[in-house]
Amino acid sequence: MNFLQFTLFMCGQLGVMLLTRFFFQWLIDFCSQSITISSGASISLFSATIVGAALLGFRVFDGVTDPIAGGLADNWVKRGRERRVLLWYTAPIPAIGMALCFVPSIEHSEMVRWGILLSGLFVFFVGYTLYAIPYWSLIGDYAQGDEQRRGKLSTLLGVGLLIATAIGFIITPMMINTYGYMSSALMISVFSIPLMIAPYYASPKIESARSAESSLERDEPQGMSEPMDEGFVDEPQGQLAQLLVALKHRRFLAVICLFAGSQMSFTVMTAAAPFIASDLLGGSKSDVAWILGPLLAVALPSSVLITILARKIGWERSVAIACLALGCVYLGAGGLGGSVVYSPMVTASLLFALGGPMVAVLLGLEGEAITACAEENGGGIGMYFGVYNLIVKGANGVAIAVTGILADLARGGDPWMVKLMGMSAGGMLLLGLISYAALKPSKAKVL
Repeated sequence: MNFLQFTLFMCGQLGVMLLTRFFFQWLIDFCSQSITISSGASISLFSATIVGAALLGFRVFDGVTDPIAGGLADNWVKRGRERRVLLWYTAPIPAIGMALCFVPSIEHSEMVRWGILLSGLFVFFVGYTLYAIPYWSLIGDYAQGDEQRRGKLSTLLGVGLLIATAIGFIITPMMINTYGYMSSALMISVFSIPLMIAPYYASPKIESARSAESSLERDEPQGMSEPMDEGFVDEPQGQLAQLLVALKHRRFLAVICLFAGSQMSFTVMTAAAPFIASDLLGGSKSDVAWILGPLLAVALPSSVLITILARKIGWERSVAIACLALGCVYLGAGGLGGSVVYSPMVTASLLFALGGPMVAVLLGLEGEAITACAEENGGGIGMYFGVYNLIVKGANGVAIAVTGILADLARGGDPWMVKLMGMSAGGMLLLGLISYAALKPSKAKVL
């Protein structure tokens, strides 16, 4: 693969993460905004606590569909079709859903507001699953057994997410201040669709539907190497067998705990950033860039060293160490609001900048970890990504619900509720690390 192909592959992650970063960063803030009506009374568009509970429910529902989507993507390849074709069909769906979530306004009745929001949530989460599982699975298809290429493709997923997060924290606050929530969401949605289709054109020259099929067959567990029937009769049984292979893989489940903790922490910090900037540090929404901008400024160049680090000490040790270090950084959010270094804003900037290298490691090695586990155990890559998303999305739903509750409590003016957002993110990382240590096989080589 050449530089252009690697760039096109990364564009898919940039596009889908532009949607998800905007969604998770601004949805609770959008829903909890207070609006003064004609009578002079101040009301909220939605209850942040109820929205958080709804997000938890959709996360669980969405997670349950992930293994199904993974199995369908693998079966698509088994029939001699190219997995990348699925990107054309699925790219617009999450973009439409995300835009719908920001349509409700105070002019709508409460029932209409909830109807639009819930419809948008359903379309967004289902569309995200249908796009993300086939796209991430392309790591295995495009790597074609080349470990070095697999590591580069995985690192590019992290780079794409970091760039999307940088846009979310630096550009989207200015967009919202200028154009409002709905117009900003629509612009991000339209911009993301061609980016999400771009990985279709990143396929290596030697890639073909048959080579992808052969690669998948080599990865199948014993007793599943025979091609499936062209009909749909055997699909549920085949998918169930693949699902059980992944769920019985103890190392894979242990690694999921690490990434579940990290993904929960990212979700909390993304949603908490506007509250930290305005309620805790006395700034505006645009000041989010001064809080997490330094983190991204450190994380992006650190991505260059991820492949070297993974080859030196292994991706598994790298992820475990990063979880421990980043958890300690986020726990330091309890001290935000004080002028430890020059001013409260500078103190917050420096604190989060310390987490830059760890964020780069966690985001850059995620795809490689899942692909490596699938190849190690002979499972379908799509199914492994599906099981991973099943667990991580449920965990993220809990993180969103916790953030929604803290956001509602923060309205009373208690700064500790905002500090607890950051501290809970650190606690989630450490909990994931402890769960990993408990599940990890004691006598097995570190990958």
